[in-house]
Amino acid sequence: MLDVMVNDEYKLTSDGMQIVIMRKHIIDPTKSPIFDETKHSAEIREEWKTWKYSGKVEQALEVILRQRVFESDAVTLKELHQEIITFKQYVKSLFEGDSQ
Repeated sequence: MLDVMVNDEYKLTSDGMQIVIMRKHIIDPTKSPIFDETKHSAEIREEWKTWKYSGKVEQALEVILRQRVFESDAVTLKELHQEIITFKQYVKSLFEGDSQ
């Protein structure tokens, strides 16, 4: 099955019928209301969770780009435009084999 890292925050997998966009979550068990230090580990861990579904890899990458725009800290259109261009160039480099 498909298992491709897009960047540190997203990866693409498949379930045989569609593309699954996975998003990394940092879990701090001590923040849980049911955390009990005598029963649970306090170790912070990473988990990949299903975030969205897509029919094509290209659509999945567009969904990730759109989310990055929503979460951007840009304060000008120029900054936002540069972030979009940078991500698109990064994705292009992945297709060309310039990055891992």
